[in-house]
Amino acid sequence: MRLFRIAPFLLAFGVFAACSAPSTGVSDNGASASQAAAQTPTGFGPGTYCEGTNVLLQPTTRANFSLGSEYYRSGDYCSAYVYIRHLLDTEPLFTGEDPDDRNYLRMAAIYEDFAANVDSTNRAEKVAYLDSSLMARQQGVDALEAQNIAYDPYLRDLREGFFYFQNSDYYDDAAERQFNAFERALEAQPDSLEDWYINQLYVASADKYGTEIPNPTRADYIARLANVVDDPALKSTYTTYAEYIRTEPEAGIAAAGEGGNDTVVQGLLADLSAGDLGGDRLLTLLATAQQQPERIEALGEDPEDVVSRIVRLPEIENQVDNPRLLVALSFRAYREGNRTRGNELFDRAIANAGSNAQRADLYYTRGSSQFGGASDFNRALEYFPSHGPSLYRRAGLIGDAIGRPTSVRGRFAYWCLADTYRNVAASTSGQVRDAARRAAAQYERAGPTREQYFLEGFRPGQSVTASLGAYGSCTTRVR
Repeated sequence: MRLFRIAPFLLAFGVFAACSAPSTGVSDNGASASQAAAQTPTGFGPGTYCEGTNVLLQPTTRANFSLGSEYYRSGDYCSAYVYIRHLLDTEPLFTGEDPDDRNYLRMAAIYEDFAANVDSTNRAEKVAYLDSSLMARQQGVDALEAQNIAYDPYLRDLREGFFYFQNSDYYDDAAERQFNAFERALEAQPDSLEDWYINQLYVASADKYGTEIPNPTRADYIARLANVVDDPALKSTYTTYAEYIRTEPEAGIAAAGEGGNDTVVQGLLADLSAGDLGGDRLLTLLATAQQQPERIEALGEDPEDVVSRIVRLPEIENQVDNPRLLVALSFRAYREGNRTRGNELFDRAIANAGSNAQRADLYYTRGSSQFGGASDFNRALEYFPSHGPSLYRRAGLIGDAIGRPTSVRGRFAYWCLADTYRNVAASTSGQVRDAARRAAAQYERAGPTREQYFLEGFRPGQSVTASLGAYGSCTTRVR
């Protein structure tokens, strides 16, 4: 038997990583991860947190495999590293039974753990570890193919996709790679893929196929996802959203301006003041003032005043059955203290709406005002489960219900909220989409750290359930 300390392996591992790590990562100075490795080879070792680790290499491969497996399962990656590194140098496919690539997969997980322990400011070293993880997985596949050993790519595709989901900040093409990996898994085993992975494909379809409407290509893809997802709520969401984006949208709020210049709304307001606004453009301004009043305020106008001016126009007064006008009139009744009349007008608006998507818009309009409440967002989602603005507001209410949990299990709920906000971003555009993406990133960071959940026996990729307070529970994946 030979006594080994971790330190002697630093340079050896550095040379291995420098020679084999793919150049998919780019450091802050523009050099590839493999180039960074060549410049600082000892940076690829297990790191200072493994200093002082003492292990004994055994005289037999079986004994080394057994000890490496034991240390790996217990989470002692510093000790497991030495044994598995030795196996990869000697008998990489050894398992004690039928040969496979589990030693490569374990080393890949160890590299990810080392990456997680690198300070966030040291991007080059962190990416180098992550690149080495990718290479270890690929080397395992290469070793199997060299020995003509059959393997199932399904689980490997899931691991690859989840890797890019976890590490999207470090790879410019992470979204595309994640989508492609999960899509391969879907094509291979559509009936086996869990809903969480299917939902990531739904989210990614916004970047893959765009968010413009109509969008029949994305509609066909989402309809395909609806056919394989198990959860009834997700199935309904996908189905209704696919139908919604397949055809031209109804007249609604004004398109958001580019570069912070809301020239569309500015032009509508100018024409309203000049008495030249009519037809669908008049209804567009009304809808914008009702659903996105902040855009009116940003241009120095009072949204309520704009609505009041619109409803007094002769053209509008003649459209007594128009849903948008009825909502505006119902708000005027609420403001005058006549709740009964206001509800009657609002109910007429719902009855006259041309689609469930428009009914969801109207409930969202009331819920966002001083005259409605949280129940309006729920009603909007009953009519149109993928109504992005209502999903966004509801997610905010869920965040309030969760509060500030301190336990590891409690903080899993933050990851659920990150998943929810990603769904919102995939179902919306403009300001709501951007706000949803920011919220998703914030809640992603608020989840427990790797060290915290490891201590309680959780591992990356594991399915977990979290409490959402009064909003029930959710299922997500450990990051």
